[in-house]
Amino acid sequence: MKKIHLNKFLLAGMVCCGIASLFTSCRFEEDDYFDESASLRVEHAIDQIQTNLSSAENGWVMQYFCGTGVAQFEGFNLFAKFDKNGKVTVAGNHRYLRDGNANKYTEATSLYSLLLEDGPVLAFNTWNDVLTPFVDPVAYYAAPNSLVKDGQGMQGDHNFVVMSNTENEIILRGERHSAEVRLVKCDRSWADYIADTETMKKSITNSSINDYYVINNANDTLYFSGLRNGRFRYTEDLQKGVKLDSLACVFTPNGFRTEHTDSIGSCKFHEFTLSEDKTCLKNEDGTVKVEARWDTYVVNHTAVWKMDATLFTAEQAVLFSQIDEELKKHNANWSLESIGIGKSSGSNTVVGLVLTFYTNTAKTKTNTAGLAMTMARPAYGQMTINCTAEDKIDKNMETIKKKATNLEQLSRDFAALISGTYKMTPDNYFLPTGGQFEAINGGTTFKLN
Repeated sequence: MKKIHLNKFLLAGMVCCGIASLFTSCRFEEDDYFDESASLRVEHAIDQIQTNLSSAENGWVMQYFCGTGVAQFEGFNLFAKFDKNGKVTVAGNHRYLRDGNANKYTEATSLYSLLLEDGPVLAFNTWNDVLTPFVDPVAYYAAPNSLVKDGQGMQGDHNFVVMSNTENEIILRGERHSAEVRLVKCDRSWADYIADTETMKKSITNSSINDYYVINNANDTLYFSGLRNGRFRYTEDLQKGVKLDSLACVFTPNGFRTEHTDSIGSCKFHEFTLSEDKTCLKNEDGTVKVEARWDTYVVNHTAVWKMDATLFTAEQAVLFSQIDEELKKHNANWSLESIGIGKSSGSNTVVGLVLTFYTNTAKTKTNTAGLAMTMARPAYGQMTINCTAEDKIDKNMETIKKKATNLEQLSRDFAALISGTYKMTPDNYFLPTGGQFEAINGGTTFKLN
């Protein structure tokens, strides 16, 4: 397994050091003016940036990050509209907005200018209610366990060295804290961008699916853990919680973008886009993909994943009927509704085979009884399911078997029929509601709903 190599950025002001090196360190479009003096070349560069800033019809998406090194905060999508007279309107709906506006869409107008220091610098000169909370050293949100510390603030920047300037993209580097901030021309209204981004985020993350395989074309594998928070961990083993580092991201209408370029093995990535078949997210050149660990979701999701009874073998169908009869021995009004995989809902919860049954004749109330099974992932996209003599039953089954004495054995007989190794194919790779388990070594192919 190849480990990730995190880029460590130098202080922004050191990158473009000196007027003479400006046009070798920083990239700009249009003509180079090497037949003119250095000062004129810089003036032309600043004019070019100014023209580009104010030419965007829908303004710019500002993919904003705080601090440097290990990520402490998520990335933020801000929006900026620059005019030619030094005014800028900045908008956003982030959680650090003040005066009761947290998470509410807010616009604020302030001043900006283009300065000549060691290179062109985009400076937001005056207080802006949307941007300045990231910069203010007074910790408005300071609390004992807060990431925002009084005297340090969020380590954001409001003065940025212009690293490159092209028609649709301007790359900035925080002058003090060195975080990379990207301006990209907005191709839709700000409201639409926010809505489309939220739709994308919800389509690839939720509270249950939040861990992802990261695989390159050499089959090196790492994991992202906690993507939906916009600040996630790299880890080699999610089960052991081995932490490598943290990385922030911003979501986009097409996927998400990390705060800076990184790599797995020899493959670099910065931005991931949802694939056409919606099975994964791919990096810029397709050499790295991100796939949801939905196999973990099958086991950990609070709902029971029910087996499709229409695919039962004759032996499974017979056992289903026999289990139903055993339940009726405990209570004549009970009847078996389904057999599935997941967590039983009774006391002494177990993960494994779960019997779901109606507990009244009106079939409006259900309950479960469970048999623990051992589940493991021997390889990517596979799951091994086994039932052993040591696997426990939950207390619901313990209670029921006092009258339905054969219930536990029948459940173990059914579990034995699905013990084996399976290739898993979900109906939705990010937010599955079911999937196919194709037997590849023992067991019987089944479908979960």
